[in-house]
Amino acid sequence: MSRKELFLSSSAMASFITPFLSIAVNIALPSIARSFNVDMAFVNWFANVFLVSMASTILLLGVMADWFGKEIVFVIGAAIFMVTAFLIPYISDFTLLLLLRGIQGIGAAMISGTAIAILASLFPKEMGLVIGINTTAVYVGTTLGPVLGGFLVSYAGWSSLFTFSGIIALASVMLAFFSLDFTKKGGKKPPRFETLLIFMLSTILVSIGSAYVRSLYGLAALLIGLIMFVFTLYIEHRKSLNLVKQIFEKNTFLAYLAALLIYVATHALTILYSNYLQLGAGFAPWEAGLILLAQPIPQVLLSPLAGYLADKRDPRTLVVVGMGLITSGIGVSIMLYKWLFFLIVSLILLGTGFAFFASPNTTQIMRKIPKEAFASASSFLGLMRFLGQSLSISILTATMLTFKTSVPMEESLTAYLIVAVVGTAIAAMSVQGKKA
Repeated sequence: MSRKELFLSSSAMASFITPFLSIAVNIALPSIARSFNVDMAFVNWFANVFLVSMASTILLLGVMADWFGKEIVFVIGAAIFMVTAFLIPYISDFTLLLLLRGIQGIGAAMISGTAIAILASLFPKEMGLVIGINTTAVYVGTTLGPVLGGFLVSYAGWSSLFTFSGIIALASVMLAFFSLDFTKKGGKKPPRFETLLIFMLSTILVSIGSAYVRSLYGLAALLIGLIMFVFTLYIEHRKSLNLVKQIFEKNTFLAYLAALLIYVATHALTILYSNYLQLGAGFAPWEAGLILLAQPIPQVLLSPLAGYLADKRDPRTLVVVGMGLITSGIGVSIMLYKWLFFLIVSLILLGTGFAFFASPNTTQIMRKIPKEAFASASSFLGLMRFLGQSLSISILTATMLTFKTSVPMEESLTAYLIVAVVGTAIAAMSVQGKKA
């Protein structure tokens, strides 16, 4: 096996553990709430602080990776993830637990901001296929997250999730250490920290403010964060301080925006469905996890095909198809979630849609980016993805607090459907732009 194939294995492992742990933690939230005697709305922050940490730091870390070297940043990130995973099971204070999850999110940001960039550099001719393989690893994580995570929570306790993930992270670190060339230098252009820090602060304000939007302070934080975020994007668009101009070309920026919206619309569905199945329908954690497998299985099976097709066809068309299927899945859920058969059908639609969205969307972005800016471009995509995921959980948290229920199905699904429809329309605009 060549060194670049060894790194593909390392990247696949590292890309596996973040979604696995995120999904498995979602399954474990009722158990964690009981262990620390906190309510369900507050325990959501155990999942959300990880995402806020990733979203707020990934762009800063990606730009620094382009400057210092992507390879060393990847290994440091995997090591941070590993150490925190081994420490978390021994923590008995919930505040300290949230702190470690935040630090773990920084490690995950280092991984997510560099893995695709390194793969794109190592496999320029097979970029779509390799991204498809790496995306498959992500979806293997989402596949095993519900069922293996539910099994571990049921029979070994929620802390076993972190021990398992730490072992995988250790293997990834070892493979990366022996496969990467750490003598490679980054670019000559140093980061401009003023806009990067504003991106970081605005992301935190938006994520926290959206969760507590009912209060004056929450609404103020949300509005200030949005203004800061949009203003900083405008500065980057005009001056390219950290983000290359290709990111702001119409179709490329629409792809970034579509990623943000589709993750807002879908990420917290796992928490919502898990709460419904466990607290509303009376299923055990492992049974809920088994049902939720209906979404990631088609993602795993179809992602390599989607990556292959993205190399052969215009990936924008695949993205629109994927987003349309995701929107249909949410629509089915709103009307028919009380019937288990139709809930499973909606999960299959979601999984199939994500398979045709994720790797083609990433491929169409990376094709437009110069090689020296791969890490920052990939990190900006990660920022959109993780900010979307965090906002998704914040919407669910706000809905729980507003309607005073742990399972606000119709209310949350309606909000997510609206976001998904807007995202699909934006993706369609990209295809129309191509034909013009």
